[in-house]
Amino acid sequence: MASLQAFRGTGTASVGCGPVSVECGEQDRCQGTGLRAGPVSCRVAEKGPRRALCPAGNRHGRDRRGRHGSPGALRGATGAGRSVPALIRRHVLLLSRGWRLPETGQGWSHHGDGLYPRTYRHNGRGRLRRPGSLLPDVAAGTVQGISRGGACPPARGSRGVGVNGETRHIPVMLDEVVTALAAGPDDHVVDGTFGAGGYSRALLENGARVTGFDRDPDAIRDAAPMLARYGGRLDLIEAPFSAMGEHFQAASVDGVVLDIGVSSMQIDQPERGFSFQKDGPLDMRMAKSGLSAADVVNSFPVSDLTRIIGILGEERNAGRVARAIENERKAGRIETTGHLARIVEKAVGRGPKDKIHPATRTFQGLRIFVNDELGELGRALFAAEAMLKPGGRLVVVTFHSLEDRIVKRFFQDRTGGSGGSRHMPEVSEKPATFRIEGKAMVKASTAEAERNPRARSAKLRAGIRTNVPARASEMDLFGLPDLPWPKAVFGRRQQ
Repeated sequence: MASLQAFRGTGTASVGCGPVSVECGEQDRCQGTGLRAGPVSCRVAEKGPRRALCPAGNRHGRDRRGRHGSPGALRGATGAGRSVPALIRRHVLLLSRGWRLPETGQGWSHHGDGLYPRTYRHNGRGRLRRPGSLLPDVAAGTVQGISRGGACPPARGSRGVGVNGETRHIPVMLDEVVTALAAGPDDHVVDGTFGAGGYSRALLENGARVTGFDRDPDAIRDAAPMLARYGGRLDLIEAPFSAMGEHFQAASVDGVVLDIGVSSMQIDQPERGFSFQKDGPLDMRMAKSGLSAADVVNSFPVSDLTRIIGILGEERNAGRVARAIENERKAGRIETTGHLARIVEKAVGRGPKDKIHPATRTFQGLRIFVNDELGELGRALFAAEAMLKPGGRLVVVTFHSLEDRIVKRFFQDRTGGSGGSRHMPEVSEKPATFRIEGKAMVKASTAEAERNPRARSAKLRAGIRTNVPARASEMDLFGLPDLPWPKAVFGRRQQ
């Protein structure tokens, strides 16, 4: 049986080897019903945290004028004011048997990222918010997501085994990709985004031959053990996947797979500058050469920054962010991810409902621009069309609406659909170079999304090559924004 105790003191709650203690460490500053003090019965504790540890008022309490009644009636009474004494503390800290709750990562902007199970009035609402969801796993049984000594374990399924045996990311929708490719022994498949080799390894285990492309030199270097293991059935080329067509003749491969976006390994390395979770140089270059994010932030005019952040990052406050960057760089160059994140957070602000950091969209827009990700994807799709044999399969996994829109338009056009408006004049159908079997788009399963959070936004689209010769590349098909895109690192950019 768990017991619940409320303390008026401001000292730290003792850690015992039995009962669960609740400490109230801050004065109540907003209207609410306070905390219910007293023992909790076994029957209530077994029903879960929403009932066992729910901050709530005594239904038969009294207000500061000594009037008895329910909290709602007392608050509605004339001159009632607060329904509980101001000395009631909140900020519940749960400690049991030396275990500590990991940070929830939610809260008000001035609270930081801590655990704040409390009752409070929302700024835009009149009713008290329910506090139960803030303690999702605390009950009489096993507490999930809690670790000894305050160390929070990594998210389930967020990491896997990499090419050199280290803990690396798990390939998203692996089973669906392998099924869609249907590669058998001796089939030749091109993995355009090799990364940690997750897709390639599964294909090699099925007997296929794989050629992997990656413009990140670190990915090619780390793949040495995999090259040694699979002998002559694995080849790696340090180049962007848009250059695949330069290494293969027309109609020469059986399958092409593309996993679009930044890899988990790149995000986890602060020195690569893709994430602001840890401070590092403002780089973001997948190929480690060419224009960096720091070059863009410190040299581009406000008008270009606004369009890059607004269109590619889908940031509503792009103009405000761009002007804040301009003002800040007058005092000196912006060189680190942490510096840029603070600028954006100060310019945009952080509301209580925000689930992501204010700088997330700005970083996304800069990364897509620096690496010309949308243009690379479009050119890679045309290259795959030319490389595939009749009956060959193209499988693309995307994680963002901008990327998925390009893939969707490509398959709509290459399967003979016009993709135009029904209000416009009809156009003659073009010969189909691809055909679709089954669903046009498949999402990751709920089970996989729970195991691997990165899979939540994943979408898979696949097509089978027909006997029709490949058509000419038409980048206008994708309607890419007119931005001062950086020059391609490898070869000339095809228009």
